[in-house]
Amino acid sequence: MRLKTPVNQLWRRVAPRVAGGFALLELLIVIGLIGVLTALLLPALSASKAKAQGLYCLKNLKQLQIAWAMYADEHSDYLPGVIGGSMPGPGVWVSGWLDFSSSPDNTNSLYLTDRRFSQLAYYDVPAKIFRCPADRSSVRIQGRVHDRVRSVSMNCWMNYVGNVDIGQERYRVFRKASDIIDPPPEKAWVFMDEREDSINDPLFVTNLRLRGKLAKIVDYPASYHNRAAGIAFADGHAQIKRWRDRRTTPVLRSSQLIELDVPSPDNPDVAWLQDRSSSLKQD
Repeated sequence: MRLKTPVNQLWRRVAPRVAGGFALLELLIVIGLIGVLTALLLPALSASKAKAQGLYCLKNLKQLQIAWAMYADEHSDYLPGVIGGSMPGPGVWVSGWLDFSSSPDNTNSLYLTDRRFSQLAYYDVPAKIFRCPADRSSVRIQGRVHDRVRSVSMNCWMNYVGNVDIGQERYRVFRKASDIIDPPPEKAWVFMDEREDSINDPLFVTNLRLRGKLAKIVDYPASYHNRAAGIAFADGHAQIKRWRDRRTTPVLRSSQLIELDVPSPDNPDVAWLQDRSSSLKQD
């Protein structure tokens, strides 16, 4: 059987045309090239987003550090207090206990910005400053999803005001800014992003008594920035610290709490934190 119409004429009739005279085949080629370019560019875009979030995190931490320093300046050199537990009240840098339940503590920004519950509230620190931009943790309350309000914890050795044994009989608890000599202010950390499945009360515990093969991870630092966390230091600077040991950055299981106070022998990240948290008292 012979076609009455040549094949090339049939193709012209059947193939859709688009603006500019492109045939369907040419359009598909262009779409394919766009897909390839997108695949090539996505990693670069993700890296740029991560870098931007890291910079914003550092900005937040520096603002917290300024408020911390201002408090000491206005209170005879005494530092804001830090304590464990869930009881809100005065005398501490912030209040509240975070978990993945429907507890209002998870969403109550007054524990961060109200003077009844936060010593830093006197310096008008916005609530958003307390949450890392890369923190995606949330809770469900009455059927609605809410972001949790805080990603940041404070070094327990910076004016711990509780009565639990953290090793204060051997190691310095810094009560005043002028006490921070060993380690010096540029090496003594104050604020740090904590993992969403580790964070609870407003203090970050670093066990200074158990070292080397006996070392433990009590609380886990965050790894929001490509296995790294934002950390602010007593001299006012902040940095993104990348963790070296995989035990410091275990797999995150969404909305599930991680086991705390676990052995981590010879972990270089634990040693790094220990060296920058406090030091032995002088005899």
